[in-house]
Amino acid sequence: MNWLKISISLILAVLLAVSVMACSPVDKNYGVSSKPTVTSEAKISTIESQNENPIMSSDRVMSNYFDISLFDEENYSEIYLGKKFKIDAVFAGDKFDVPIKIADLANKGWYLCEGNIYDENSLIFSYETVDAVFENSEGIRISAQFYNSTRSSLKLSECNVVKFIITNDFYTSPEGYNAFKINGITNTMAITDVINTLGTPSHFYEVSDTCYYLDYFITKKDRRNGITIYVNPVDDNILSIEFSYYK
Repeated sequence: MNWLKISISLILAVLLAVSVMACSPVDKNYGVSSKPTVTSEAKISTIESQNENPIMSSDRVMSNYFDISLFDEENYSEIYLGKKFKIDAVFAGDKFDVPIKIADLANKGWYLCEGNIYDENSLIFSYETVDAVFENSEGIRISAQFYNSTRSSLKLSECNVVKFIITNDFYTSPEGYNAFKINGITNTMAITDVINTLGTPSHFYEVSDTCYYLDYFITKKDRRNGITIYVNPVDDNILSIEFSYYK
């Protein structure tokens, strides 16, 4: 009888142990490889390491004149003339302001020359840009651009001249060239002189092996404003200069 009680007790103990094992929680991570948790500090460190080597300009011509590491892959920098910058332009002995109206240019002795597509009464559409050429009594010419900044059409005479373009004729006519001085930039300057006068440009672009242009923007918000200088890096001289102010 005692033997029977002992046998029954052993059987019950085994059944109880089996039932407890069957109710154990399942390990959801069993067989799954663990991955390290990425902390915020690690993320920041990764971003900073990526920014240590930003994409920069690959140009090796303008790098002879200024620090190329300041420019991105499209040759733009974060350098601007500043809101306080003012255009100071003299050409053929006359001071040129921008923006300016036709009537004010006439007072200086400059008129729309023959051959222009538009005359003073031509209608210019809203936000339209128009090219023109002015001439003085000596036959000297200067190219210009009008811009209608309003939401309605205006006569050309009511629009502002916002840009002037001057071709440097010093190298084709050194004895009788038309002198210009645009914020210290003159006909005879080399590229290094330009950089020493205006500083590092906001942007530059390779037109060809013998022609680059340097853009000087007044502010980051408006890349139209300021001074643009076309240079020949082979002969190290100025080809032409533009100055503008849109309003």
